[in-house]
Amino acid sequence: MKVRFCSAVLSLALVGSSVSVHAVSKEELLKEQQEVESRLQETERSQNQTSEKLILTKKERRLAEERLDEVNSRLDDLASEIADQQAAVSASKEELQAIEEAIKQTLSELRAQEDLLGNRLRAVQRDGDIKYIEVLLDSKDFGDLISRFSTVSEIIKQDDGVLNAYKANVMELTEQRASQELILGQLKKDQRKLLILQTRIIAESELKRKLVVQLNDQVKQLKQEQFTKEEEAQILADQQQLISTQLTELEEAARAAEQAKIKAEAERRARIEAKREQAEADDTQAADRTTSPTTKKQPVPSATDHAKPFQLPVSGYVSSPFGPRNNPLTGKSEIHTGIDLVNAKGTPIQAAAGGIVLRAGSATGYGNVVMITHLIDGKVWTTVYGHLDSVAVKAGQTVMPGTVIGKLGSTGWSTGPHLHFEIHQGEWAVGQPNAVDPAPYIF
Repeated sequence: MKVRFCSAVLSLALVGSSVSVHAVSKEELLKEQQEVESRLQETERSQNQTSEKLILTKKERRLAEERLDEVNSRLDDLASEIADQQAAVSASKEELQAIEEAIKQTLSELRAQEDLLGNRLRAVQRDGDIKYIEVLLDSKDFGDLISRFSTVSEIIKQDDGVLNAYKANVMELTEQRASQELILGQLKKDQRKLLILQTRIIAESELKRKLVVQLNDQVKQLKQEQFTKEEEAQILADQQQLISTQLTELEEAARAAEQAKIKAEAERRARIEAKREQAEADDTQAADRTTSPTTKKQPVPSATDHAKPFQLPVSGYVSSPFGPRNNPLTGKSEIHTGIDLVNAKGTPIQAAAGGIVLRAGSATGYGNVVMITHLIDGKVWTTVYGHLDSVAVKAGQTVMPGTVIGKLGSTGWSTGPHLHFEIHQGEWAVGQPNAVDPAPYIF
């Protein structure tokens, strides 16, 4: 029975198999096989193309990164050249100012000497030609003769001295004006070279922008100076704690900063006074060499000269001012909440005023950034220093005006070496509604 049952089951299985086989034709099987092979070949081609594109993309990215490194190197070199050229322009301006002051002094002396000579000539014209021999012959005795002779000699000597001094000043004025022309010529050359360098760095910055966009498509969604939501929350928390728990220390820092400012102003006035005294001494010596000294006007320090609440954190030309602009990286319209000061990479950055460091480290968009909270005349201010090459302070540290807080660089979303500097009138807030134009406060 068992054998017959198994045979029956086997027979049914064979019958079923035979029916299944005969249900699909040979042509259909071949067609299905061809389609599968075609799909496999298409998949293989697609995989090969993807691999080739991936290799090509990596190669293009590597080449773009190499070009970006070259552009960054050229930007650093250009920033250094600009810094040197700015120093040359500043030196020429100082030299020009000095020669202009000297010309004013010489002109003042010439006017005084011309007045003296004019009075003398008018006296001669009024009294007629002086016959000195008649003056001597009219003497009553030998003593009177000696006295008259001395007087006549002194008058002659005085006239000669005034004329010689006048001639010397005329020659000196000619030389000074010749020097002025030379310095003006050099200054114009330096300024032209500076303008050329600035144009070149703008072109290099545009090239870098294109390379950065090529390397990162997401750059279009980023702002150049931006914090993440987490960074913003941390800044607000740290700021609240600093102002509430370290207000006394902040007040002490403000007082120390004010004292430092007063001391710096006193030293500046002392230097002006020393220069004035030196000028007086030089004038006295010059007067001793002539028989007709003249009164000279001396510079007096202005009593209305007041120091600004903030000092310039780094010298340099402004490549991007405060206000509306097109983002250098994305080309999109935005509000620039600070100013960009271009100088050589590694140039020391100084605290614009005394205060306490709120944040010091890296941040999205800003790169290496330092934020300082200040208390000036009882009011809170905040300054921001972005794209630093390195940071030299820590959060919570008290700084004085002029304290070096880092070095100028090009970290974060930056098109070249520069300092992005912000001033906030009050506490720092999300969206930076308190940001003001720094230019009136530092220039």
